[in-house]
Amino acid sequence: MRPGVLPLLLLLSGPFMVVRVGGRDAETEPLLHKAIHGRHPHFDPARQDHEEPNIGALDVDTPTIDKNGNTIEEEVKEDDQQWDGVEQWDAGNDPFMRPDATILTKALQPGESPRNTEDDPVGKGVLTRRLEADVVVAGGGSAGSAAALAAARSGAKTVIIQGRGVLGGNMSSESKLHPVGADREGHRGVEWESEAREGGIIEEYTLQNSVDNPQRAASLHDLTLYDFFRERDNCTLLLNTWVIGATKVPSEDGKDWTVTEVLAENQEAQLQYIVTAKVFIDATGDGRLGAEADVPYIIGREGKDTFNESLADLHDDNETMGSSLAFTSKNYGRPMKFTPPRWATKYNDSDWEFRPIRSNNIDYGYWFIEVAWPYNMIRDNEMVRDRLMESVLGTWDYIKNSGKFPEAENLGLDWLEWWPCKREGRRFRGQYIMTQNDILPDPLAEPSSVPAPTLYWDRVSHGGWNLDLHSIKGILDTHSAAYASYYLPWMYSTPLRSLVALNATNLMLAGRLASFSHVVFGSQRVMKTCAAIGQAAGTAAAYCAINGIDPKDITRNPAAVWSIQQQLLRDDQYIIGMYNEDPRDYALKASEVTASSEWSNGTYNGSAVQVLTGQTRAVFGDGGVHASQRIDNINRWVSAELPAWIALKWTTPIKDLTLVELVFDTGMHRTLMMSQKLSDMNRMVWGRPQPETVQNYDIQVQLASDSPDMWRTVAQIEGNYLRKRSHNVAAEVRQADTSGEGVKAVRIFVRSANGIDQARIFEVRVYGPEGLSKFPSMPAGYTVKGGRLVRQSSHSKSETHSRRRLLV
Repeated sequence: MRPGVLPLLLLLSGPFMVVRVGGRDAETEPLLHKAIHGRHPHFDPARQDHEEPNIGALDVDTPTIDKNGNTIEEEVKEDDQQWDGVEQWDAGNDPFMRPDATILTKALQPGESPRNTEDDPVGKGVLTRRLEADVVVAGGGSAGSAAALAAARSGAKTVIIQGRGVLGGNMSSESKLHPVGADREGHRGVEWESEAREGGIIEEYTLQNSVDNPQRAASLHDLTLYDFFRERDNCTLLLNTWVIGATKVPSEDGKDWTVTEVLAENQEAQLQYIVTAKVFIDATGDGRLGAEADVPYIIGREGKDTFNESLADLHDDNETMGSSLAFTSKNYGRPMKFTPPRWATKYNDSDWEFRPIRSNNIDYGYWFIEVAWPYNMIRDNEMVRDRLMESVLGTWDYIKNSGKFPEAENLGLDWLEWWPCKREGRRFRGQYIMTQNDILPDPLAEPSSVPAPTLYWDRVSHGGWNLDLHSIKGILDTHSAAYASYYLPWMYSTPLRSLVALNATNLMLAGRLASFSHVVFGSQRVMKTCAAIGQAAGTAAAYCAINGIDPKDITRNPAAVWSIQQQLLRDDQYIIGMYNEDPRDYALKASEVTASSEWSNGTYNGSAVQVLTGQTRAVFGDGGVHASQRIDNINRWVSAELPAWIALKWTTPIKDLTLVELVFDTGMHRTLMMSQKLSDMNRMVWGRPQPETVQNYDIQVQLASDSPDMWRTVAQIEGNYLRKRSHNVAAEVRQADTSGEGVKAVRIFVRSANGIDQARIFEVRVYGPEGLSKFPSMPAGYTVKGGRLVRQSSHSKSETHSRRRLLV
């Protein structure tokens, strides 16, 4: 080995190897030796008497030094040349032989050929790649992730472009903000009566994470969402990639634009992407894509004259809600000192009059560490971060050193957020702008006298968080209230028109940047509500792309909107006042629904026929839905005991039974969200399935010639904890029904639940092969009026809806 050159060969797991090549001299030797020790897993820098790590265990060739400090040349051992997958090379002629070179190589397997370096133009600068899709989603927060998954699951080839390295936005490990929604952290919930939690994708994701991540590890929270995308063959995920431009062409009259492609860039990979699509969705939060597409937007607050909103300020301005930084602390079991940086804000007791810090809530904080004015929330993001960091460290200094919190003696900071959690940026103008008058015209009225919120004919999601308007000065004005919040007595709807850009024919809006006034934004901005909006936008975008319709035109097509709404319902999205009317669903044509038992306590009745109401939650209690927009039932079958069964029967046997779909009870009256705050977690069921949820069950069929007591099991399910389940039983039914006589009954046999001695099922759907496709078509002889399916002849309610009322 040449004196002065030390190759450090660090063998990684599997066939990969990192080769570190570098020169050193007498001056760099101690630093290099220290760096090696610092990486060793057994090296503890706090110990002065630590044992020298076994450098040989790191496969490091350490030279022998004589007493005068000179290197003694040693014979190279034969074993030193047996590195699997790495050639011995002449360092003098190797272009990669430089102090900072790191080469990742993989051992070639038998039959493998070396890569053609001409096809790997590293070193030529930014490489451009082209992608094509049906739907492109810009942004991967709660809204963008739900939009992309919904579009892909609905059959559209989808690309999602996310600037950060993880999905989830403010609820990711980068921010650790707990996602709240319409249920107001459970405060809108009443068991059996009011179940306000958003369903669909965000509920599925939350249930999965609550079981897979009992330790509440933020990175595993990211992993749950990432895994959802890994399971999708028709969805391309581009992380660390930012949309930086868009190409658009004008319409013939010059009034509208059509986006044809977006330009995105991954700086780390030195890649640019040009992505073409039929439909685009802006879910970036701050609206980079919408701005590039020249969609009108506002940054700031509308004045009273704009929409005649009582909660609006007197005049328009450019002030917004602020961003926040969070922290978490940990009990280390011994006193932990904290010395703040010189630049941290110094707070005193009077600063917390309007922002109280409670002794039971110093493990995670704080939403009120918020900065907006006098900054622009997009352009001044770095300065906002600096002000927030000054504040968050000053807050912790007050907790640790004011003497007010002896409980904090053993607490130390274990995480600081560095990426400001934004609340507000651009809000775009869509085909409809939701305003305060749509959901709460008079915030001072008695709740019982508040009228029903507007029931839009094109409604696609719901909300219920308060009209929560934060102070524009935030923590920079500690002597004023941090927020003003106005309770909404009723949950409200969101129209599809508010998710369609005003002047870009094929651009949809998802999340906090959609078409709301600033006042309504105060409720719509929270993450679970944004996820429901995203699911609606993604589903609608897929419909448009598959059917060759521009989003701009979809809201002029009631039949198309009805199809989208029905698909959303099937995917467990709650839409106020809409019910399952899918004409392909055999369950709605069942002649009889029976059960082994039905629970009732005199107040609530869990009759079997309620699996056909088409509404998969209860919303008639306090904080639920206005009486004019709901069914006053618990809308689920509840058995008196376990085991138990529920059966649907038909007079005409089903010859093509393919799918059985079920919606279970997951305790939606409770709050359920990933949170770092212990006081929140104590109010949840986390780390295990929700106790109400059916755990083990069988799907059974009865053929046309079978006796009434003969049942054939076509599916056995163990360990369920999800709310929505879909089972393809076509092959098993064909195997059982060799003569093709058909199925006259389907039975769900529940063997156990996850914590109670009852079976609870909201809905049973039964489909033939037509159910494998998305988006039901409106049946002949019907039209849509007010968002409902009605007969064209008499304009009466549909047969299914009339029948549902009789059943209930």
